[in-house]
Amino acid sequence: MSQEPPIEYAASKINSTVKNLREGLDPDVLAYWFKRIEDKSKELVPEHLKDKVHFEQDRILWMKFKMDVSKRAVPTVMQVIEEYIPMMPYSTGLYFRKIQEILTEEMNKDLR
Repeated sequence: MSQEPPIEYAASKINSTVKNLREGLDPDVLAYWFKRIEDKSKELVPEHLKDKVHFEQDRILWMKFKMDVSKRAVPTVMQVIEEYIPMMPYSTGLYFRKIQEILTEEMNKDLR
């Protein structure tokens, strides 16, 4: 039974880790999770807020999304993001953690 040398084993582990991180930030992966979050949020918000939750992917910068969310719907969106993060690839989860941080900052600006 032949084992691969330690350097080749380490290189293959690094390559697979980098590949997984890169795939988690693929625009299609992000669009998939934005759609899931949008759909679930619309299910949970009151009827009058359903049209106040909308995400749109930029047609030029594919990793950029426009979020049109009512302030009253933000807590629900944050809750849904939190629920889905454990299911996401690691780098996608980091991306959505940053979105949570931005949403929190925006909500805090309005309280000042």
